[in-house]
Amino acid sequence: MFDWFFNLFKTKKEEEQPIKVDYSVHDLAKGYLLDYDLESWEVLAAYTYRHKGYSSKEYKIRSSSETRFLNVSDSNSLLLGLSKEANINNVDSGLRSSVAMGQPLARLTWDGDVYNLKESAQGQFADDATQDWASFSSWEYVNAANTKFVYVSKWEDNSIECYVGTYLKEYEISNILAST
Repeated sequence: MFDWFFNLFKTKKEEEQPIKVDYSVHDLAKGYLLDYDLESWEVLAAYTYRHKGYSSKEYKIRSSSETRFLNVSDSNSLLLGLSKEANINNVDSGLRSSVAMGQPLARLTWDGDVYNLKESAQGQFADDATQDWASFSSWEYVNAANTKFVYVSKWEDNSIECYVGTYLKEYEISNILAST
């Protein structure tokens, strides 16, 4: 009956924030967990890419059997890509030399599919943990169905990297959990 009276003299506890349970790909950070293709993946690192007018995020993720890269771009609409590193010499025999000269191929063949050059860009990249920025040029090739891609980047030190992957739908990434 007099609880209200005694509560007047108590110090108020800080209101506890509700625990967030509905994470999306935009919330990912190092240490987070996610499910994809019936496997659990851990985010090992987070990276930021800056291009003209927009930026995108990339996450290095690892399952029990492999390591991949999840790219999250939201320039016009959400675009997700899951890729793995590939030996550029195995993708197309003329790709390395054309990229080294700054004149990429208009079309290439990889794993039985033909890929056309969709976009070329210049930008900057940083590991979110260190914030050391590096400049690069990139070329993105897509297959006719627009479901798979080959991504090539040439860095300021003239090194060249190549990644092959598939585009994902947002629902394919699920059960995102924050690190504890």
